[in-house]
Amino acid sequence: MTHDIWITVWVLGFASLAIRLFGFLLAQRLPQTGAWARGMEALPGCLIVALVALMILNSGQQEWIAGAVVLLIAAKTRNLPLSMAIGVAVVAFMRATLP
Repeated sequence: MTHDIWITVWVLGFASLAIRLFGFLLAQRLPQTGAWARGMEALPGCLIVALVALMILNSGQQEWIAGAVVLLIAAKTRNLPLSMAIGVAVVAFMRATLP
């Protein structure tokens, strides 16, 4: 391996460590109670919903049907892994059987 590759590996490794350390240190300073804490707890779910909604809007009929099925399953069971698995299975089934 050349010298440039090793420099790249070390710089990227250091950058990865720095990002993780900065995130850890920043997380210690965030409020643990109150509105900010509740907002930060809800943020991952909001991001997932935004990404999935964008993908569904840009997809076809099969994905819309799978999205509706996932929404119904999630509302009824409140079980995210089950909802995701059923959604993937619905899309796979429809892609395999429908033209």
